[in-house]
Amino acid sequence: MRKVKLAFWLVLIGLLGVVFWQNQTFFLEKRGVGIDYWIGNYHTPELQVALYFLIFFLVGLLISSFSSLSERFVARKTIRKLNDELTNVRKNMSGLEAGLASRQAADSNADRSITSEAATVPESSAT
Repeated sequence: MRKVKLAFWLVLIGLLGVVFWQNQTFFLEKRGVGIDYWIGNYHTPELQVALYFLIFFLVGLLISSFSSLSERFVARKTIRKLNDELTNVRKNMSGLEAGLASRQAADSNADRSITSEAATVPESSAT
């Protein structure tokens, strides 16, 4: 599976590289972004378009990671709780298996003692 993931990411990076290479003039062109409010205007300094793409991608990545942060904490807590429960169940199972093994050993010893007593009892002879 790791090789498939690696191949997927290499192909994706290769395709992004081709898109950048073919549109190099657009991505290297400098532009500014302006926001017009009712009360004022704001204009960013002129940057290359590729930097704007990178900045907006990273901002989106941060927003998505912060929005899923609480879900990850809940999932981690649930996993920890289920692992503790699994450990308790395994301990309980090992205790039950040990009890079963000791009971089977005791039963087999009782069967052996019964068969050995039957073999040592002399048959009464008719006189």
